[in-house]
Amino acid sequence: MKNKEAEDKPSAKLVKTLAVLKELSTCKPRRASERRTGAEKKAELLSKWSLILAAAFLAPPALLGYFMDSTKALSDGVQFAALVAIALSMSLALLSFVAPIFASAWVLFRWEKVTYENLRGDIIHEQSIANRLRRHGIDALTEAKMWLELKIKRIEARVTWFFGDKTAALGLLATAYVFSEKFGGFPWIERTLRAGPGLSNIGDTVLLCTAALIFGLSIGAVFIKRIAARYGYQVELIDLSLR
Repeated sequence: MKNKEAEDKPSAKLVKTLAVLKELSTCKPRRASERRTGAEKKAELLSKWSLILAAAFLAPPALLGYFMDSTKALSDGVQFAALVAIALSMSLALLSFVAPIFASAWVLFRWEKVTYENLRGDIIHEQSIANRLRRHGIDALTEAKMWLELKIKRIEARVTWFFGDKTAALGLLATAYVFSEKFGGFPWIERTLRAGPGLSNIGDTVLLCTAALIFGLSIGAVFIKRIAARYGYQVELIDLSLR
């Protein structure tokens, strides 16, 4: 029993490698929100508050129209206030849609500076991660890189064995959609599900299960590819730390 526990206990070298992998699991690229310019952030904030105010201005006229007595006419002052509130609500709702568009157009005119700022932010972010990884030592980093590359190869081999090349997963996804559309689309799926499995509709049930299987496999392949891309990013960070 003691010999078994001694065999299962990782060596000192492996412990250091696992420490590198644990730290890498917490490392992520910069979020999309961090790449936005000041104009885009202000436009997003303006859009959010415009929608909130639009709903606030629209609520009183809506409640008034719902609870009012249709046999009684509203006073001119109430009608005017309701129309003003509705106009303000529509204007604010329109502003919430237009503000991000104008912000994006402004960014397009400054694309050279924006792309440089994003590149600069990415370099600073990933360089700081590399500086933290260097504390683990070259041997531990090299060993962790080897395990990550081995994992990537296994994942890609598994996906290729099932689906072929890189675009096959999306091709299967499209095949499942076209497959279901040819047999009646969503109404056919609804009828088959309502009827349930049985001898009377065994053909439709088999076809629906086949389409579901193709759809599930293709979605699974996309997720597996995403995991491989995550490992690839970690390998890039190790390469950066080894420079």
